[in-house]
Amino acid sequence: MATKGTLLYGNDSHSNAGEASEFITRLMHGATAVHMHHLMVEGPGSYAAHQALGMYGDLADLADKLAESYMGCTGQKLSFGGGSFTIASDPIAEVQALYDYVEGKRAMMGSESHIQNDVDEICTLLSSTLYKLKRLA
Repeated sequence: MATKGTLLYGNDSHSNAGEASEFITRLMHGATAVHMHHLMVEGPGSYAAHQALGMYGDLADLADKLAESYMGCTGQKLSFGGGSFTIASDPIAEVQALYDYVEGKRAMMGSESHIQNDVDEICTLLSSTLYKLKRLA
């Protein structure tokens, strides 16, 4: 019987706990930065932007879900350190940079389909937020 070449079955060469930790750290820092923008928004369209940026809690929850799924699937422990933290000059730039990072670096989480589905949920949240910030705020 052939073995499945996925993380779940311990045969995915794309799985690296160090890279996964970096990816999750970026998401967590992103949720904090979005939260800060949520609290600082002002001016025309500020209520709509404030509401759209209220997704920071959902983003943190999705990052947590992804981390737990990854560790449960791979059996690898994630490790977090201080790392650097930056905040973009405006909320659209913040969310766009995070979206670009997630789309560009998603392979850091391995190729298991349910892990990538968790990443897709994060991309959906970020792209929906971009729509609200660009079109409704």
